Amino acid sequence: MDDDERVLADHSLAEIVAYLREIEDEEGAARLERQALRPQGQGLGAALLPTKYLRNGVVVGFVPNDGEQRRGIVDANTIEPEVALRGRRVKVTLDQFFVQEYPGIGTHRILCEFAGQNQIADDTEELRFTLMVEAADRQPAAVVGKPIFMGLTIGDDGMNFRGQTVNVCSRADDLILDALNGDAFKGGLTLAATLQPALKPFVGLATNVVKAAIKRTRNMPVFKFDVGLDFNARNLSARLRRGSYVIVQTNEVEWDWSRFVFAMETRRVLRRMDGGSLEANYLVIGIDDFAGEAAKPAARPIRRQTARSDR
Repeated sequence: MDDDERVLADHSLAEIVAYLREIEDEEGAARLERQALRPQGQGLGAALLPTKYLRNGVVVGFVPNDGEQRRGIVDANTIEPEVALRGRRVKVTLDQFFVQEYPGIGTHRILCEFAGQNQIADDTEELRFTLMVEAADRQPAAVVGKPIFMGLTIGDDGMNFRGQTVNVCSRADDLILDALNGDAFKGGLTLAATLQPALKPFVGLATNVVKAAIKRTRNMPVFKFDVGLDFNARNLSARLRRGSYVIVQTNEVEWDWSRFVFAMETRRVLRRMDGGSLEANYLVIGIDDFAGEAAKPAARPIRRQTARSDR
């Protein structure tokens, strides 16, 4: 893996500290250095553990579309797949991006890149969409239902959804921000039921925007995920159905979703015990019907009525 493909947690402690100082996060750099000096048995691994952005693992939970305002979250590997989604077109949205802790100080600018495939007949379209969000530590970004892929066709094996976030601290990236604020990036990537030759240049533009951002020394990938959503109830992958997927940046091995609930009114993950916020960086991705593709209810049988006489 090239250096510009590694997330921050995959770098050495010296490289991480140097990066934090480069972006003027002296407090974060000093904290890591102090933690690294702990006695034997509490070395680098322990030093990185409290820092939420220095985690490179992922867990995925699922929240159903229907239910109360406070809904339970279950492991996305355990839900029943919705096989009726095969061949259907859906919309994929960013419903929440909660920042518990990111490198730097003040309000963070975070570049989000999402990738997938559009399954059309016997061919596929590679998809990439990019957007910029801003949030301070322990705050959500100002996004609710932000379109990513509109009209994505689900294949027989489900869908693969990938993403990464890049911490943007370079002051020289105004051109990148201008590109992302253009009309082409505001409404999500709208897909057709047939192959679109014009889609490749747009996907290439989104890819180049991210590559250009990562090459800046003050910008750094922080989180990457690759989630397979399929219809096979016998394997260990996450299952696909309409609802919301909570993608958490964490290294915890024994994750227990029963400790948390999902608050629909704020799109936040809360601790069930005391109502406090989940102390981790996470995204909430929604999958729902695309306009014009909603499942039609079964037709009701026509009842023949015998006319009554008023006499």
